[in-house]
Amino acid sequence: MATCSQLLLALAVVAAAVDCTAAFDQDHTPFKPIPDLSVPRIQELGRWAVQQHNDQTGDRLTFTRVNGGQFQIVAPALNYLLDIDATNVDGTASTHTALIFVQYWTNTQRLDSFN
Repeated sequence: MATCSQLLLALAVVAAAVDCTAAFDQDHTPFKPIPDLSVPRIQELGRWAVQQHNDQTGDRLTFTRVNGGQFQIVAPALNYLLDIDATNVDGTASTHTALIFVQYWTNTQRLDSFN
């Protein structure tokens, strides 16, 4: 009898986990354009992303500006997909795309990708 109860409990946990995953996916919205790229916070995020990339890779890019971007609400936070202009150590210009996860109320920022 205990084995049957344990099996039922395990099935209930799996069903709840599947249901939670489906609910989480519904909380994601599509990426939308950032209406004003000149907002200081957006430029700061771009500068921060370049610095994080440099720290992680040893590259020596210099931030120029965020030239494009989108945001996505991922409850309870935001993803930013930024197009960043930078200058390489040899002086050549380059453009990179950074995906940044931000949760403002916990002061969390994470660079998820930089290409």
